[in-house]
Amino acid sequence: MTIADKLSRLRAINLRTLFDDVLKENEDYICNLNKDQMYEEGIMNVRTKQKQQYAESTKISKRKAPFNKTDFITLRWFGNFYESLRLIIFKDYFIIQSPDKVWGSYLETQTRFTSALGLTKESKSELRNLAKDELIKKIRSGL
Repeated sequence: MTIADKLSRLRAINLRTLFDDVLKENEDYICNLNKDQMYEEGIMNVRTKQKQQYAESTKISKRKAPFNKTDFITLRWFGNFYESLRLIIFKDYFIIQSPDKVWGSYLETQTRFTSALGLTKESKSELRNLAKDELIKKIRSGL
């Protein structure tokens, strides 16, 4: 293959499509970044890294839950909400969203949780590194 052939193939690559493919292939990884932010770090606002505390009455109720961590709010009691997280890809951005009825009817309507879904700067940096490596692999395999 000549250099001209390689350049022609390189010009034909649609980076947006490749990037969307990388996002789709790594949906679980991306959602896990968000889950870890909430459960391990208690981040309920990705912009401010804000932690919030459960009320004492909630801590008592949460003792019976499978995920009974009460150091800070985690939004994880039984795991259904966490397992429902999905990546939705738009033309120029993506969001992490949940079709879980608890999110849509209760949590999302509370301003203290509206920024819980998404990635912090640190998580975005992790994702950028992963995406860069994956894009390079895809580009090289297409040449």
